[in-house]
Amino acid sequence: MTHDNINSIFTYLRAHAVELGERILCTYPALHQVDDPPSPRLGELLRQPFPAQTLAIMGIVKRWNEARTAKVIAECGTGKTLISLGAMHAHSDGCPFTALAMVPPHIVEKWARGALLTIPRIRGWEEIRLVSAHTQCPRSSCTRFRFLHLA
Repeated sequence: MTHDNINSIFTYLRAHAVELGERILCTYPALHQVDDPPSPRLGELLRQPFPAQTLAIMGIVKRWNEARTAKVIAECGTGKTLISLGAMHAHSDGCPFTALAMVPPHIVEKWARGALLTIPRIRGWEEIRLVSAHTQCPRSSCTRFRFLHLA
């Protein structure tokens, strides 16, 4: 493909896919390799992650060993909730922990339900629901859930 034939982002990505892929892998090497063993704590989860989700979970756990934050960014249906919950469970090593999950308002209850169905011996409750009168969107709300992990 010559540069004359590149007339869209699709044709550009198609023409330079190999180079772009190599550059991404050099710039952002994987923290957890396919052959690295996963945390044994993942076996305790009530819902078991798929192999690709396990790689993401362990990458996040290793990221938390280097930094205080990590992001789970993926398409719909890839298991972002399970990945984030599994990472918190594996990283905790059985100790109590506090986590902040930033999710859209329409996903808060789903995420809380996912926590209850995924992490063993956890209990949760809805703490507060605030509706702001200062926003233009009448559906603007904030729901906080607190969870307690029972040893």
